[in-house]
Amino acid sequence: MTPILRPAIRADLDALVELEEVSFDSDWFSRRQLSHLILRAHARTLVIIQPDDDVIPSAPAVDDVMAALWPAGSVERDDATPLRSVLGYGTVLFRRNSRRARLYSFCLHPESRGRGLAQRMLTSLEQLAIAQGCTQFDLEVHTGNGAAIALYERHGFEKCGRLRDYYADGAAAWKMRKALTLDSPAPMAEELAAGDAGEAHPRPPSTVNAGAA
Repeated sequence: MTPILRPAIRADLDALVELEEVSFDSDWFSRRQLSHLILRAHARTLVIIQPDDDVIPSAPAVDDVMAALWPAGSVERDDATPLRSVLGYGTVLFRRNSRRARLYSFCLHPESRGRGLAQRMLTSLEQLAIAQGCTQFDLEVHTGNGAAIALYERHGFEKCGRLRDYYADGAAAWKMRKALTLDSPAPMAEELAAGDAGEAHPRPPSTVNAGAA
């Protein structure tokens, strides 16, 4: 079955912890930190899942945005049974009285790369930011993560600064930014075929020790 994008729920936590551990050598998010990302009011976390053939989920979308992105097969209830397996996830943060959104975490299972899933998930996170009224999308990415940088550049992000000693190991990060509009174009089909970035942990050292992505 085709992978499905939907909002993360509490029941996804075990799968998300496993995804972190298999995707990064160290400095992964703890279960408590992941729970906070899922439940906090000013963040949206999406998961991309491979549904079981014998599972046909059905639940109403929680708002118009979710209905537009996941018209069928969405699961937003905290008591819903999670579909196996979680192939990746991404979190976007919002601030009160601000039109800026921030890509906080972005991760795709190593075995699921090269299928266009990272492109699809990033586009959906961008749509959520636009739906929240945001006009700017920011992120930080490890300067050595060429694949992730290429992904973001294909989506219209531009480097706007270099952050020294950003990660726990002393590595630097690029600050990247994209202006958002209601008609922000999605990447061209040929760009989508260029490959996935894999993972990027644009996480501030104050929140968690960031892994080199």
